Amino acid sequence: MKTPLWVILLALAATIFVYAAGLDGPFLFDDHIHITQNQWVKIESLAWSDLVRAWNSSFSAFPANRPLAQLTFGINHALSGLDPWAFKTTNLLIHLATGVFVFVFSRLVLRAVSGGTDDSTWQVICAATVAAAWLLHPLHVSTVLYTVQRMAQLSTLSLLVALSCYFWGRIRIAEGRSGIAWILAAAPVAMLGFLGKENAALLPLLLLVSELTVLRTVSASNQRILIRTVWILFIVFPILASLVYFALHPGYFNYDGRDFTLEERALTQTRVLWLYLQWLFIPDISAFGLFHDDIQLSNSLTDPPSTLISLIALLVALMAAILLRRKAPIFAFAVLFYLASHALESSVFPLEPIFEHRNYLASIGPLLLLGYLITIASERLKVRGLALVVGALLLIAYGFVNHIRIDNWASYNSFILSSVENHPASPRANFLAGQLVISAIANSDSGKDELAISGRKFLQRGIELDPRCINCMFGLIVLDLHLEKRPDLDLIEQLKTALRSGHVGAMKVSVSQFSYLVRWQRSGDSSLPNHELEAIFDAALENPAWTNTGRAGIEAAYREYWHHVAKDLPRALQHGNAAVRAWPSQWSYQFAVAKLLQKLDRPQEAVTVLDKAIQFADNEKKQRETAELRAVLQHASQFIE
Repeated sequence: MKTPLWVILLALAATIFVYAAGLDGPFLFDDHIHITQNQWVKIESLAWSDLVRAWNSSFSAFPANRPLAQLTFGINHALSGLDPWAFKTTNLLIHLATGVFVFVFSRLVLRAVSGGTDDSTWQVICAATVAAAWLLHPLHVSTVLYTVQRMAQLSTLSLLVALSCYFWGRIRIAEGRSGIAWILAAAPVAMLGFLGKENAALLPLLLLVSELTVLRTVSASNQRILIRTVWILFIVFPILASLVYFALHPGYFNYDGRDFTLEERALTQTRVLWLYLQWLFIPDISAFGLFHDDIQLSNSLTDPPSTLISLIALLVALMAAILLRRKAPIFAFAVLFYLASHALESSVFPLEPIFEHRNYLASIGPLLLLGYLITIASERLKVRGLALVVGALLLIAYGFVNHIRIDNWASYNSFILSSVENHPASPRANFLAGQLVISAIANSDSGKDELAISGRKFLQRGIELDPRCINCMFGLIVLDLHLEKRPDLDLIEQLKTALRSGHVGAMKVSVSQFSYLVRWQRSGDSSLPNHELEAIFDAALENPAWTNTGRAGIEAAYREYWHHVAKDLPRALQHGNAAVRAWPSQWSYQFAVAKLLQKLDRPQEAVTVLDKAIQFADNEKKQRETAELRAVLQHASQFIE
């Protein structure tokens, strides 16, 4: 068996071995929104109607609905229920398949650099080394073990397959063989990946990078018209169409609800892009984590000073890549591929500033350059033995750090505690640690006082780090409720002030906090007076910065309060209607309003609401429930008439 094949097989086996310890880990955060709490994705069979239901199970509108990913979640549930092992094992299998295509794509890139000629043994070894490093790199743990990041996995896999098809087609054409079918296959493959996550739309930009660097040397003098046509169809037209699309849809650049501006985010990314490279080349276990809200935003070019330095360094690297694309195509490709891969998530769009999964595709460029320097460059310098030793030590180091990190993902407790240990200045990590302690208090019959001290310490630390950490304030109130203490009045006032006028982005406050308080009030044992709970809701609804979905969630929770706690159905209807106005395409909100109208003996109005709701009943169960309630209401209307 050839040495490169052994490298790939060993890397795949090692990846399975190190990830096995984390496959029983829990569902986390957005996993609950998209999977565990999403009744529409929890299908029971692989029947066509169930598959369609899973396909349409997203709460987001196109293009953010990612139906392909939702479908795979549904299939997982149909086969194994809500077993985290099955979901995460599926992610691991996708990771392994993607690693194989990292090898294929890297091999094609190196072959293209040599003019499309047959690849040498050292080129194959280089590609195998790159794939092994990518498979075992600890930076990708959150992409594999955070179940919902299957979305990023699917788009990355599709992009690598599409790029490989395109490269192979270009090389075949240069060799005088038929290759247009391979090139044409790249588009539908990328479109399929787009249904997993929008990042697959980067294909034209990545093809442009490839054509300007490594594919430039793939001669096709006898097929110039064909290649120019491919350029227009696959690169020029899609890029121009994208620019026009974003120009006509400025809402994609709306920063309402974010606690940072477009300028702050763009400037911060100049530092973040270098930070990602640092994590890539020098994997430090204490630097990794799901939360990076302990990293300062760039308020200006000189605040912090590293912003200006980072920007200049990026411009220098970009200019060097452009100027050296003929003499050093691998270097140019690595730099431009890395930047192009970050063009959506690390640019001017109003996304959270830092997430590790954004490097799942982008890391291939820098790792290819590293593998090239270790293998092919060392071959030219006649230091093969040293290169093999360096490469082996690098892979061992990646695997070791990966093993440690995966162990932290093996349980929710270890995940949270390692997060706050590695990022003690993260408000979100401190909040989650406090939340973990509150859960321990709820499940403990003794030692509550000691646990309360620890939990209060974490939550107060979160507020010290961020005086407007609304989640932390909610946490302190819930802690007092668990201790059967009336929450501090000053704390409630502080919370109301923050809710009324503060930033209310997802990293500051979870809308589920409101429904949690309502559930607590419904238990009948709450030490929080109803008028104080109402004041918290009223303060929140005064804030104009909520997203439509966030406001709808608060109004829906308030509807539940007036319905089940205060027993005031007219007020419940008022807030139910407000939830519908904020998010009219949410079937469940319209259905709840119809149920309230039924209780208020207003069946005709309820039927009118259901007639609007039916267009949003995107699966069989919703349609059935709508039809059943409508039939009951129509029957009741006959008696009223």
